[in-house]
Amino acid sequence: MVSSAEGRERTTFRIAGMSCSACAGIIEKSLRSADGVYDAAVNFGNSVAAISFDPSKTDRDRLIKIIEKAGYSTIEDDPETIAKAEAEESRRMERDLAVAVLFTVPLFILAMADMFVGIPWLSDERLLLATIELLICIPVIYAGRRFYIRGFPALLAGTPSMDSLVALGTSASFLYALWNTALLLLGQPADGLTYESAAMIITLVSVGKYLETRSKIKTDSAVRGLMDLQPETATVIRGGVEIEVPISEVLKGDKLSVKPGDRIPADGKITSGTSTVNESMLTGESMPFPKSEGDDVFAGTVNGTGGFLMEAFGTGKDTVLYQIISMIETAQGTKAPVARIADRVAGVFVPAVIVIAAAACAAWLLSGKSLEFSLTVLISVLVISCPCALGLATPMAITVGTGMAADRGILFKNASALERAADIDAVIIDKTGTITMGSPEVTGAESRKDRDRLVALAASVESGSEHPVASAVVSYAKRKGITVPDHSGFSSVTGGGARGTVDGKEVVIGSRKLMAEIGCDVSEYDEDAESFASRAMTFFYVSEDSEPMGIIAVSDPVRPESRFAVSRIKANGAEVIMVTGDNKATADAVAREVGIERVISGAAPGDKLEVVKELQTEGRYVAVAGDGINDAPALAQSDLGLAVRNGTDIAMDSADVVMMTDDIRSIPASIELGKATMRNVKQNLFLAFVYNVVAIPVAAGALHLFGIGEMTMMPMISAAAMSASSLLVVTNAMRLRGHAPESLSPAS
Repeated sequence: MVSSAEGRERTTFRIAGMSCSACAGIIEKSLRSADGVYDAAVNFGNSVAAISFDPSKTDRDRLIKIIEKAGYSTIEDDPETIAKAEAEESRRMERDLAVAVLFTVPLFILAMADMFVGIPWLSDERLLLATIELLICIPVIYAGRRFYIRGFPALLAGTPSMDSLVALGTSASFLYALWNTALLLLGQPADGLTYESAAMIITLVSVGKYLETRSKIKTDSAVRGLMDLQPETATVIRGGVEIEVPISEVLKGDKLSVKPGDRIPADGKITSGTSTVNESMLTGESMPFPKSEGDDVFAGTVNGTGGFLMEAFGTGKDTVLYQIISMIETAQGTKAPVARIADRVAGVFVPAVIVIAAAACAAWLLSGKSLEFSLTVLISVLVISCPCALGLATPMAITVGTGMAADRGILFKNASALERAADIDAVIIDKTGTITMGSPEVTGAESRKDRDRLVALAASVESGSEHPVASAVVSYAKRKGITVPDHSGFSSVTGGGARGTVDGKEVVIGSRKLMAEIGCDVSEYDEDAESFASRAMTFFYVSEDSEPMGIIAVSDPVRPESRFAVSRIKANGAEVIMVTGDNKATADAVAREVGIERVISGAAPGDKLEVVKELQTEGRYVAVAGDGINDAPALAQSDLGLAVRNGTDIAMDSADVVMMTDDIRSIPASIELGKATMRNVKQNLFLAFVYNVVAIPVAAGALHLFGIGEMTMMPMISAAAMSASSLLVVTNAMRLRGHAPESLSPAS
């Protein structure tokens, strides 16, 4: 999935073969050292690599070769290929796990022969016992071959991973047992048949990795669910005949027939027919939207009871569905700043563990303990210290958090935005289209001269503008049957209004301030202005050759959910600031209605940017919600920019979060999701750090110093504990899936 910006390209890959965060670090290091790569982030939680690179110096094929050279492979990002790769990997893990369990159980029983009644003779036949154990252990070693295939090369390359620790621990156990078997074969006394330790470690770690992989698939359900929404076939009309073709053969411009209940195969425009379409995958809203001729429909959404014909304008990677998947995967492939803590620790963790294990082994040998006891300590420390839990702590929570947000129509562009959302303490929002419906209507028009002439002049000039208020004036004139004359020389006045020439006279529309600038006295309409403002109406003046023609009021009703949304923003510890170009009286009236205390009215486009900067100099973390070109600078400057779906491309490019609906409740929901995710990250990091702080000393024999515990079983206990720690972090991250933002609760 590739996107371009300022000479850079971003792409994502699914990586196969990673076993821990150290693997992700190895891939990142290899990619970042390559020529033309600006940055690389690999999420171990969902196996996604996000890479920023210079297309003039490298490309996807070269990036794939770098990943493969590091010992890993990539999976194509189409749903079918990913599904097949995951199914094959799952089957392979199941086969290897079945082999490991099948042979480990009898091996463990044989190793504990003295403890079981009925086979005491084996303890007297040490060579026979050793030979049987060796033969049974070999299939288990083969079942765990991936640990050695990946672990030792990584160790030799100076970038040891979890596989390296398992490979070292089990190799030490197996080779020590093999050495003792050789001594028995030569007729010399020998103890320490530790084949069962090697087998148990491989089996228990494999069980943990299998369960972890299954859990990781569940945490990434948002992306996988979206991928499954793309239908496999489409009904295309070619030569006047309907034919069913694979979705990959649908082209831009194709005429498509969509039957009731079908998933829409491409982005397009309805050319005939009516229906309702469930767009919950885009917006998070379960209620279907009515659709008719001329309306846009999107791939992956579900048609209702009506059939229609459509013309495709977006297929394959050009669909909104694909862009959403790309945005989610890019976000999940990036790293939150809090992840740097874990990255720094993980970067030195594995080498440090190897040193600690060797030092503990040497210390016990020097203290007079046997080689078998000392090797048991070495193996236990190596196995129990695998940094899986630490590496999973942040990416798993980020994967679940971004997916959970996407399910609710909130798309975080990167993990950093998700973290910043948790810290927001000031939210700047506009009035029109955010707090209000954004569909204004003319609700008053007063003129001391000619009321119809007033409306005609305003509608004439405003017909050259696409602003919602302009559309309201033009629609009002049509409804009243007022003839609208032609105009010329239209120009907008930044932050003020518009002007044009009608019947050879200059007509200016705008605020009292603009009227004063052109020398037009509108004081005779002060009483009307006060009346309109007291009823939360927006109003503007109209002049003809600098003479006042009258005043027109427009009302934009407040959204029913706005007051609740404002209260939820406050409940999350953030101040709400309304910045609007509207006049003070109207702005204050709307603010009172929804519960906003701080209002900046009469603001020009550049004022919003200055407000953001001012708040940031006070040490505040500022979020800005916007939808227009004028909002782009403020969105870019803010700590968290939120763009609504129907906003401009520039606004969306500048924002950190894209809200797929115009529901203002998505603003506090974004903050709540950020807080919930970061809380989960911190819990995971705490669990991972505490586990290692406690586990390593225990594995090194700290309890044995006080006569507590038996070290014989410690390697197996270590393997089980390591797997359990990873599963604990994954399970805690999965708890996020049950978190429902209060701001989007049905009762609200």
